[in-house]
Amino acid sequence: MLKWYITVPLSLLLICIYMLVQASVYATRHYNMNFGAGLRFLHLSDIHINLLVISSARIKRTIRKANPDYILISGDLIEKPKDLERFVKWYTGLDTRAPAFAVFGNHEYKCFRQNPAFKDEFVNTLKKLGIRLLVNETVFIQDKKADSSGKMKITALVGIDDIKTGEPFDNDILAGLRDKCDTVIALSHNPDISLQIPENSVDLLLTGHFHGGQIWMPFKLEYLLLRKDKLSKMGYIKGFATIRKNLVYINRGLGTVVVPFRFFSVPEVAVIDI
Repeated sequence: MLKWYITVPLSLLLICIYMLVQASVYATRHYNMNFGAGLRFLHLSDIHINLLVISSARIKRTIRKANPDYILISGDLIEKPKDLERFVKWYTGLDTRAPAFAVFGNHEYKCFRQNPAFKDEFVNTLKKLGIRLLVNETVFIQDKKADSSGKMKITALVGIDDIKTGEPFDNDILAGLRDKCDTVIALSHNPDISLQIPENSVDLLLTGHFHGGQIWMPFKLEYLLLRKDKLSKMGYIKGFATIRKNLVYINRGLGTVVVPFRFFSVPEVAVIDI
């Protein structure tokens, strides 16, 4: 019979290997929202490039298969300013021609606090990659389908800054968009923003931040003890939820924080047809 000083370390090693494997695989989720826009988004979140163990070559295959019209990224691309070079190499490896939009996450703002001058470098670098950062602003996208009169439909994409660390969001930005556009899509990092925006103001809010739990704990201990985010304490940590009459999607993200481990929370790429 193996003694405890052999079985315990061996068991821990096997658990760590299992969690590393879980962090290195990902699921592709495909959702058809039936909004009638005829557009396809590929949604990424929480890349955390410094600990990412998913290669760009694998995501590249997913992107080519999905053939999205736009790539949307819900923040937390990097942990430290020095990670930017690695992110550039990874994103370049995706070899995608699809235009991309992104918002800042709390980890980007942590970098900016450490080095305020880095913000301009970050924005300009992403611009060169074809990624436009949206900070409490709206872009209008022409849909692929026309309405019954033959008029081309318009989708509004609203980038909302991080609710905890970013610039305060003015709800007036959303006012009247439903009258001007056929579909309103919002992109933000922290799902808690859904508790601030007006009721029934967006068709879909795409978020991340929670990692779907990353390392599962019984009784939701991670969210009760380690996080202050309101939505997670309410039990909303991944997938779809309706908050204040707005449909919210919480992406589990690709990367990890602290350690490159996941446990019962596989990374994901979401393909969303609107």
